[in-house]
Amino acid sequence: MREKDENRRQHILDVTTKMIISEGISGVTLTKVAKGAGISQSNIYIYFKDKADIVKQTFLSRKQIIGDYLMFHYSPKGSAIENLTLFARALYQFAIEDPDDMALIQQFNASPVLATLDLSQEEAELNFDQIFKELKQGVEDGELREMDPDVILTMGFVTITTYAQRVAAKTIDPVTTPLSAVIDMIIAASRKPA
Repeated sequence: MREKDENRRQHILDVTTKMIISEGISGVTLTKVAKGAGISQSNIYIYFKDKADIVKQTFLSRKQIIGDYLMFHYSPKGSAIENLTLFARALYQFAIEDPDDMALIQQFNASPVLATLDLSQEEAELNFDQIFKELKQGVEDGELREMDPDVILTMGFVTITTYAQRVAAKTIDPVTTPLSAVIDMIIAASRKPA
């Protein structure tokens, strides 16, 4: 049996990431991944069980990257509203700095394939547990609307990442529609009505 090479495994994940971004999740085939990685298809099985495994591991590797970035750049400082603002700013910065990984995560989040990947609860929430707990506390303290914190997090995530994509594509002018206004909109939707 051949020995695993972590660099080769990462290269396969990178090729798969590019394929998902350009062709969608359904466009991934082991034949195309092997060709893109410059290896034989049988070598893929050294690193991954099957197509579902390579797709799952690609998602998890990219989610780990975004999770690590956000936890490094996000330091909760105060109330749930203040922390949501800080988190939104860190998320925006990641989306601007790493648009490919963000596009991949968005494709997975919008795809029914995500539900078929047999993710554990821990994998599904990878590195978002801190902001989730703070939002939950904000709901319990009456600072945020009485709703599942996952709804607040999802609403903010989709809004910020879409805004970042449009800024990058130059279809939204960040001077006339600043990030602060977008965050204010998310906060207004999340804050408990008076």
